Amino acid sequence: MTKYVYADPTTDLEVEIELKRYPDFPDVMDWVIKLQNKGYSDTPIISDIQPLSLSIASHNGDSVVHHARGSDALATDFEPLEEHFGPGGSVHLKSSGGDSSNGPTLPFFNLETGGGGLVGAIGWTGNWKVDFDYAKDGQSILIDGGMQKTHLVLHPGEQVRTPRIVLMPWRGGDWQSVQNRWRQFLLAHFTPKASSTGGPMKGPVLVGSWGAEPIDEKLALIHWIRDERIPIDVYAVDAGWYGKSSGSEHSSENPWWQSRGDWYPNHRNYPRGLRPLGKVLSAADIGFSLWVEPETTMRGSKLFRSHPEWLLGTDNPAMADAELLNLGNPAALGSITKMLSGLIRKYQITWYRQDFNIRPERYWQLADTPDRIGMTEIRYIEGLYHMLDQLLVEHPGLRIDNCASGGRRLDIEMMSRSFVVWRTDYGTSDTVANQAQTQALAPWVPMTMSFGSSRDPNPWSSPGPYDTSESMYRMRLGYSTGYGLTPGATGLRNDEWVSWIKQMIQEYREVQPFFYGDFYPLAPYSLSSAAWTVWQWQRPEKKDGLIVLLRRSGSPLTEKALDLKDINEDALYDVQVRTNQILNKKMTGQQLRDLQIRLPDAPSSALVFYKRAVIESSSSIEAFR
Repeated sequence: MTKYVYADPTTDLEVEIELKRYPDFPDVMDWVIKLQNKGYSDTPIISDIQPLSLSIASHNGDSVVHHARGSDALATDFEPLEEHFGPGGSVHLKSSGGDSSNGPTLPFFNLETGGGGLVGAIGWTGNWKVDFDYAKDGQSILIDGGMQKTHLVLHPGEQVRTPRIVLMPWRGGDWQSVQNRWRQFLLAHFTPKASSTGGPMKGPVLVGSWGAEPIDEKLALIHWIRDERIPIDVYAVDAGWYGKSSGSEHSSENPWWQSRGDWYPNHRNYPRGLRPLGKVLSAADIGFSLWVEPETTMRGSKLFRSHPEWLLGTDNPAMADAELLNLGNPAALGSITKMLSGLIRKYQITWYRQDFNIRPERYWQLADTPDRIGMTEIRYIEGLYHMLDQLLVEHPGLRIDNCASGGRRLDIEMMSRSFVVWRTDYGTSDTVANQAQTQALAPWVPMTMSFGSSRDPNPWSSPGPYDTSESMYRMRLGYSTGYGLTPGATGLRNDEWVSWIKQMIQEYREVQPFFYGDFYPLAPYSLSSAAWTVWQWQRPEKKDGLIVLLRRSGSPLTEKALDLKDINEDALYDVQVRTNQILNKKMTGQQLRDLQIRLPDAPSSALVFYKRAVIESSSSIEAFR
């Protein structure tokens, strides 16, 4: 890392730029700017701080900003978007509500102009913006970005940081091929690492349960999973385990959200606390994930009564009972970090699930004074990062699950510290949206979890037979870098069911490594039940790949031509096609590229594995032409 320091002798304001370059990605630039008052009196007002401010040549052509919709608990979450503009035009991207990926857009972009462009990310888990404006001469595009609003003085000795800016310029090719280099950069440098290899962490196979459920039911399921040797990695306890929470997720009596701030086990459901869960899971070598929403406290909670000075309020009537724990307050930050660390240690938690279900923007605004606009947000976000970093230091090997109302904090700062298990509050019952979201997120956020078997007929909750085209389709549509499963009713867990689930988890483990490779969508993004999903995941360094084909329930087409990318037509490949059966054969690259897959049933699925074969001479290839 290189540091550049600039000082203003008139105001005693010091500006420090921390610039990072990457030997394996020398074209990428990554920087954070810090401002500090080195004097003995307040600085003048500092307004509209823009850590991103540059221009690039436009070549007078039509320019496009490629990006993706943020999360809004809709089927269209993460939908691919394009903003076209020319000389005299502009494009403006920004977050809403105080969460980095809430609503209109993710904090990522790929500006395409004149045969090249710029891929970028704004690393800020609060409000951000990026503006693209053509210069008056029409020859260049001006790009400015940072927090949405800053208008503040710095007191003597005070320092603040700005959003992280990461840029990757490109020239030649097309923007989609550039996205694969961006994916590999994020996987290498902005994802939690596997302790064994130093590479990206491996996403888990996870089974979840509702928190407001008697512990004996949870223990019975865990014992059964252990005894049947079902190879899951993590057991997750969701909201509702604390305070007075009881009943189902949508219960009107003591609902889960009403007890936020009372972070102690519900005595009715957990008479001995959570220790028995942690103990059994640890003995079974299964990770333990626990849900907490530490930033939100309800009026009347233990935390509210004890330390009202730590909390921020709002004038929004709909949120009148929900207070925001001010992570910019050192005492509040220290206390909540200590509480979380204690839970992790006491209950042997290996995955800490952090949720966040209120939009903080208005809380921050009301706490600011006219000469400190933006300061509450800055201190809050700095505190959030400090809290997460402290937990990771105190608990080596801990994984953090970034929930945030389902995918509303998807930015590079959070990505570097966490994994996304629950990516949208739209849920998983819409299997078409589930597929579309995997496809739409892959270019920007490489590591997320999807869920298999999302709606009846459901091999986890319905009687067999299980190995049908539809059952396999519903399991395979959930394949991603992580894989979530929902346990079925006890009475349906027979030997056939166990065998089926083991088979599908084994298959998932085979395909999982490919989801860390290059990604090519071979069918357009679509929310139509009449479409097909076709994905190509390729590992160039291993010269192999995977194609996932999902024929949706309303599709009239029984056959799909693949038109694969980055295939050597003159090479020979070992190919395996899996539908309900398995077919192995050798193909030339040209045959593989033009392969057609037939799926007579709707819905149904196929997997195609391919690997470049080792051959002795060109005559071996000619034999297959």
